[in-house]
Amino acid sequence: MKDFFVKYWLECLFSGILSVFGFLVKVMFEKVKRLSLVERGMQALLKDRIIHAYNHNIKQGYCPIYSLEGILDMYEQYHALGGNGTVTRLVKELEQLPTQAGITDGKETKCKQ
Repeated sequence: MKDFFVKYWLECLFSGILSVFGFLVKVMFEKVKRLSLVERGMQALLKDRIIHAYNHNIKQGYCPIYSLEGILDMYEQYHALGGNGTVTRLVKELEQLPTQAGITDGKETKCKQ
């Protein structure tokens, strides 16, 4: 057995290195695939939260500054993850809403209760 390794040490070393390299490549591809799935899941969650916030704020007729800031932060991350323009329209509509209840075009109105 010792004679076999001495005679073919280069082939054994090369095959060992290739085996380790192949294993590392497989692990790396699995990690990349998993990361892609996590990114797509995060994008879906951000889209859901933006749509939920849109529906809530449109229903109440105004979008408080703190809420708009959170929505804009979520939108920035959503867009960085490759989000499309569907949510862009919703965010632009939210930016047009007044920031307080009872304010329309700079004029105060009675707040619905």
